[in-house]
Amino acid sequence: MQKSFLLFLLPFLLIACSENKKTDKINQPAPVVVPVSKISVYEDFSSLEPVLLLQNDTTYVINFWATSCKPCIEEMPHFEKLHEVYAAEKMRVLLVSLDLKRHLESRVEPFVEKKNIQNEVMILADQNYSKWTDKIDASWYGALPATLIYMNTTRRFFFGAFESFEDLEKEVTEVMEVGDDSNI
Repeated sequence: MQKSFLLFLLPFLLIACSENKKTDKINQPAPVVVPVSKISVYEDFSSLEPVLLLQNDTTYVINFWATSCKPCIEEMPHFEKLHEVYAAEKMRVLLVSLDLKRHLESRVEPFVEKKNIQNEVMILADQNYSKWTDKIDASWYGALPATLIYMNTTRRFFFGAFESFEDLEKEVTEVMEVGDDSNI
């Protein structure tokens, strides 16, 4: 009789124990969610290359830079202002860092956060510059900063830092005007 009574109670005990586990989970604090970096990492140039070949009604401003490059850092506010001034336009400003992938958390993310960078930032981890710089522009040998501005088939490439926002804006608006005409 005791055995049958215990067998009768066994399912109830199992249900009660499993419900307590559910209650325990409810009372447990939620896990801490660690934010994932908003910075994309491209392992090789071939994964970034399609962005450099888009043919549409958008103007692309692609700045190649590094956190260790003083002129790159000095011109960064011009790209941020470009983003603000042309927010209503079809423009995409991409900041392609050539920092090492291992410096994502120690250098690139802190820099982006400290400077409150609003433009899209990515790391191009492909350090074999001689294999891909000529695909951006035949005259480029990898010196930083460098900027590619293009719309449709209109492309302009610039070595060195833009001294002022006005210098950058002038080049961007020229590409926008000519690039818009090439879409006809």
